[in-house]
Amino acid sequence: MSTTNPEGSCDNLAPHSFFTVSCVSPPIVQFTSVGRKDSLRNVEETGEFVVNVVPFEQAMLDKTLVCGLPFRGGVNELDKAGLTMLPARALQPPRVVECRSHFECKVAWTQQWLNRLMVCGKVEAVSIDADCITEQGFIHWDKVKPAHYCGMRYADRFVPAYDKPTRGVWRYDGRDEEFRAGERWRDAYRSVD
Repeated sequence: MSTTNPEGSCDNLAPHSFFTVSCVSPPIVQFTSVGRKDSLRNVEETGEFVVNVVPFEQAMLDKTLVCGLPFRGGVNELDKAGLTMLPARALQPPRVVECRSHFECKVAWTQQWLNRLMVCGKVEAVSIDADCITEQGFIHWDKVKPAHYCGMRYADRFVPAYDKPTRGVWRYDGRDEEFRAGERWRDAYRSVD
C-alpha cells in the first residue's frame, strides 16, 4: 500500500497482510493496521491510499519485504526497495510500476478496536497493465499473479492468490441426515466436465 504525507513531500510504501474487498457496489477495499505507523498516519491525515497488487514473483516479493522493514519516519521505502513510482490517476499517493494492477482509494470510514484500526476505502480509480486483461475484459491471472502477504508473524511468507479456479479433489464422506432435506450435497465434489 502506498501513501504520501499531507505535504506530498514523502511517499511511503508498506506491505499489509490484512487486505480484502469489503463491497462491490460501491467498490470498497479494507485493510487493518496494527500499531501507529507512517502509512496509517498518512492515511488518517490525507484520507487516501493506493493498493498496489504485488505479483507472486521472487524479485518483487523480496522488494516487498524491504518495504516492511522498520525504517525511521520520513524514509521513502520505494527508494530503499528499488521500486519505481508512477503517478496515480486520481489521487496523490503514487502507484508502483512493478505492480501490474492498482486500486486508488479514499477513506470511507475507520473502526478502532483493540490495538488495530480497520480502514475502508472507496475505490476511486483502478488500473491494470494492458497485457494483463483480455479483449473481453477479463483478468489474465497468470500475468497479474497477485500474492498475499502473510504478515510479520510469518516473517517472509507469501502465498499465491492468483491460481486458476479449479474443481477440487476434496471429498466428504457424510450422511444425508447431516444436511438440509433435498440438498444434493453428494454432487458437490463431482466433476461437471
